[in-house]
Order: sequence, then structure tokens, then C-alpha cells
Amino acid sequence: MSDSSVFQHRTCLVLFENYKDRGTTDMLGKTQFQPTRRAGFTLVEIMIVVGIITLLAALAIPGFLRARKRAQASRVKDDLRLIEAAVDQYAVETQRQPGSVVSVVDWTAYLKKETLLCTTGKDLLGHDFGSQTVDQIPSVPPATYAALSDVADDGFWAPFGP
Repeated sequence: MSDSSVFQHRTCLVLFENYKDRGTTDMLGKTQFQPTRRAGFTLVEIMIVVGIITLLAALAIPGFLRARKRAQASRVKDDLRLIEAAVDQYAVETQRQPGSVVSVVDWTAYLKKETLLCTTGKDLLGHDFGSQTVDQIPSVPPATYAALSDVADDGFWAPFGP
């Protein structure tokens, strides 16, 4: 017999002895096996898993909220670019001079229809962009700037700063 077969034989004997000791014999000589451990999870195990999930959620949620605010700031900045282009287009087509004021109704006519910016003249936070001036860069509404200041500094808003 090789060493590995001896080891396997001894292992099988040990497992058989352990298995054999787990049962009880009734009066008829039949062996009834009793489970050594019940299936399922203990309350402590479940509480630990819930705690870990809660901890991970607490770490992840602020990052998601910050990313959402950053996306809102990017959207507002894109809207400002669209407003600038719409005012320029209006000024060229209507032969307006630099410094002329363009109303919200006039510059929204040069935007894609059925968008929030076109239908309301407001940003996604509900703040009005208002009338614009030809050859002046539009600026972010002060209330929007304040609401998004924790994720978008002055460098982010350039050249559309308040």
C-alpha cells in the first residue's frame, strides 16, 4: 500500500467513526440520525449582514448625490451655451446691434422645441435665465449658482460666472 492510499483509508475510517457517532439507536436497533446543526442563519449573522449593507449604503449615497448635483451643474452650463448661440442667431437674423436686449420669448424661439429650456426659459432647478443682451455672455442665475456651489466652483462656471 502506498502512503497516499493509507492516508485515504485512515481518513475514511475517521469520517466513518464521526458519522457513526452522530446517531442514536432506538429499541428496535435502528439507528436514527440527529442533525448536529440546523439549516439557516442565526439572528446575529443576519444582523451583521444588514450592518454591512447599511455601512456600504452610507458610504455610497453621498457620492451618488454629489454626482447628481454635478450633472445638474453641467446641464445648466450646457443650457448657457445654447442660450448664447440662440441670442447670437437671433441678433444675426434680426440685425440687432451689440447691447440690444433680447427677451426670453425671442431667444427661446431659436432652441429645440419641447425642451425644458425652450418651453420655460428656466434652468432645471426652476430659476429664470431672463432676458439676454446681444454680444454678452449669459450668466448662471444667482440662485442656481448658490444651490450648486458645493460641486461647481468659479472655475467650473467660466465664462458663465454670476
